[in-house]
Amino acid sequence: MMNWKTFSVSLLFIVFGWSSWINVNGLWVEVTLLVQRLPEGWNLPTYIIVIIQAANIGPLFYSISVFLLKKYKGDNSKRKNAFETSVIFIIVGVGALSALLLSFYWDTTSYIDGVEHSTVLLTLVFLLSLVNCTSSVTFLPFLAHFKPVYMTALYVGAGMSGLLPAIFAFIQGSGEYTCVLVNSTINRTDNSNLQPKYAELLFTMQDFFLTLFVMLVTSFVAFSILRYSQFCKGERIDQKCPSHAVTYHKTVDLPEPHSELVDSDDSSNPTVNKLDQVSLSFSQFSALLSIMAFICALSNGFLPSIQIYSLLPYGQIYYSMGLKLAILSDPLACFLGFFGMSKRSVVIGVLTSIVTASAAYIIVLASFSPVPPLQGQTAAIAMVLIWMMFIGTVSYLKLLISNLVKQSDRGHSGLLWLGIFTQIGSLVGAVLALLLTTVFQLYSSAPQCSTLAA
Repeated sequence: MMNWKTFSVSLLFIVFGWSSWINVNGLWVEVTLLVQRLPEGWNLPTYIIVIIQAANIGPLFYSISVFLLKKYKGDNSKRKNAFETSVIFIIVGVGALSALLLSFYWDTTSYIDGVEHSTVLLTLVFLLSLVNCTSSVTFLPFLAHFKPVYMTALYVGAGMSGLLPAIFAFIQGSGEYTCVLVNSTINRTDNSNLQPKYAELLFTMQDFFLTLFVMLVTSFVAFSILRYSQFCKGERIDQKCPSHAVTYHKTVDLPEPHSELVDSDDSSNPTVNKLDQVSLSFSQFSALLSIMAFICALSNGFLPSIQIYSLLPYGQIYYSMGLKLAILSDPLACFLGFFGMSKRSVVIGVLTSIVTASAAYIIVLASFSPVPPLQGQTAAIAMVLIWMMFIGTVSYLKLLISNLVKQSDRGHSGLLWLGIFTQIGSLVGAVLALLLTTVFQLYSSAPQCSTLAA
């Protein structure tokens, strides 16, 4: 059973974890409103995707800085921890400030070469993306200083970064619409005569972004408590008190289990018994990094860009249901980590196969948009369920891999590399999606009032 202290620190990690992608996720759930009010129109999502990928300069700069710090200043854990802490404070603080500015100036435009652009919004999107991308290479390494049990809490928090904005948008009424017939004398089954009528908003976009600002401030406070409070120090594994030692499982069902310890950042950590650590060879670690890059290319980069092509052909109700339930499946899957996580390679292999199969189904059917080969209510429900299975399996698989690396001899540097490959995969997936959807235009969107699931 989880004691009170572990429960409290887990809550802090959840609150800290939701700052990872809450700004970008918040923007995405408001896109339907933004495209109606800003000069870029439906080209705005493309601008946002490009800007998010450009923001990968953040994790690149951070990774190079860590390498140079280690090379020229030596492997000084205090200096490295101070740098890591400073970067996290900066990115969470910049994220909060950007959300505050966004709430007041999101609709401010200016003219560039005679063309009106949402310059303030796009500039702030870059800052927000810089924060969120850099969190991938800073949050996991920070977690390396704590007991493995908190890995699940951090991932639940990351899942909440998508769920909470979606809940706020649902309450707000963002993107909700009904289809109305524009000409009652014409065939009612003709989609071209049905037009969306958007619902009135319960609260403004300014209120929405202010809510995100408040959540980021609470994340800032949560991180401060995790980093400096005496209450949380007992949960760290880098303290020199033997009573805080952590026992790791000795074996892991992966190939070459008896390889020597390599590249551990915990050499100065007296509380970790290296003989009890999971030992990952170079080939094992490379395989885990490759799987992480692959699933992130699908979940963070490629599939979100074609989600509309896979769901909207079945109608607005299934599109809305698919978006919301897929987001909900993320933190729910991560909650399973509180009940134990397997380290067996067969489990990771099966989950990777499920991710691949469900992604292939979505990609193939989306390519037939606006008229998929499978139609009707059963096909629509199946698509929603497959999206839930895909997102839930990806979330749990990320948690398993991160937990395995966390409990291995790879230590702090292993989690840093995991974050780097997360962003590499996300970048490759997003660029591929941009090429296929925008440049080559291989996907065609269905009308907003499609009736194929009727």
